[in-house]
Amino acid sequence: MRVLVVATTPEWTPGTRLMGSVAAGLAARGDVVALACASRSATEQAIEQTWPRLSVRSVTGSGWFGQAMSVRGIVTALRPEALLVGTEADAVLAAFAMGKRGGIVRRFAVDEREGLESARDETLPWRARFALSRAVITPWGQRALAVGWPHATPVTDDAREEVPRLPVVSPHIVLVPATEHDEITAAALRAVAHLRTRHPDLRLSLVGDSGALQATRLHAAALDLSAIVQVVPADALLHHELNGASHVASIAWVAAGGDAGALATLAAMQQSLPVVVPQQAPFAELVVPGVTGFHVGADNGVAVVSDLARLLSDADAQHRMGRAAAARAARAFGWDAFVDHAADLLARAGGVARTRITRRPSLTPA
Repeated sequence: MRVLVVATTPEWTPGTRLMGSVAAGLAARGDVVALACASRSATEQAIEQTWPRLSVRSVTGSGWFGQAMSVRGIVTALRPEALLVGTEADAVLAAFAMGKRGGIVRRFAVDEREGLESARDETLPWRARFALSRAVITPWGQRALAVGWPHATPVTDDAREEVPRLPVVSPHIVLVPATEHDEITAAALRAVAHLRTRHPDLRLSLVGDSGALQATRLHAAALDLSAIVQVVPADALLHHELNGASHVASIAWVAAGGDAGALATLAAMQQSLPVVVPQQAPFAELVVPGVTGFHVGADNGVAVVSDLARLLSDADAQHRMGRAAAARAARAFGWDAFVDHAADLLARAGGVARTRITRRPSLTPA
């Protein structure tokens, strides 16, 4: 099957990283895959560094029409049987490029509402509305069951050196905050402050970009947590630098929403970490309360803090819960099954017969 993955978002985000991982996973199955991304963007550079053997095509042109013509030119040259996109903007470009041929699969984030693309949307250019009126787009995702993540995205030696080696401390909570400081993140910080009264040697790692987390760090300072806080990049979690033989971390607390929160939850589970997630999060079903972690909500926050205080004092219980989390991640949310599901959807959308899978380990995301 010939597949074109379109990811024109210039920023290297969890969403664009996921699209690249899916493209590499499809290529490892034996499909003929190319990935189209914005020319000279951070996404293009990251894709070429992370998967140097993956075929990358540059989307050029200025404005919507320029990009649309560039994607159409790539489709004409490669003649893919199916296109995979992950954003509303890319779905419109794919519709313009493919027309009535169909073969478009649109992946939705776990907290995104389907049906956003509409031929009646007056804010879109008339060419985009016309394209959407003719195209057939197959939806994929929304729920946590449709979210997967490789066990460890390939990373170059240079990139690995940029991930800090954290000091071995315990107890240690890894907090994945929301991009914009919100009440869920604030509640997590207050819980950490309370836990510190029970565990004076507690340490806290905030996952993300230091500049973007300024409001979260200020709140931590107001709670007198500055002395125990360090900021680590997201790659430290996604590349499995937070656990292992040295058992650096004890518990992961995910306050981020959407795909970022779901992917962080799976990455933590794969590293044998008990995980705390918001009860109302779309991906809360990833965590089984009391077995692989905890759900925290407005009505049970005090009880969860008490449970965490006991868990931090019981290394055996941490290990049992962590092993259960890793087993659930591998069993229910395995990466190969996720890619196979994507391939099935693409084959059906493109009207292609399913082929026998022969994975090439050198191209897999693991």
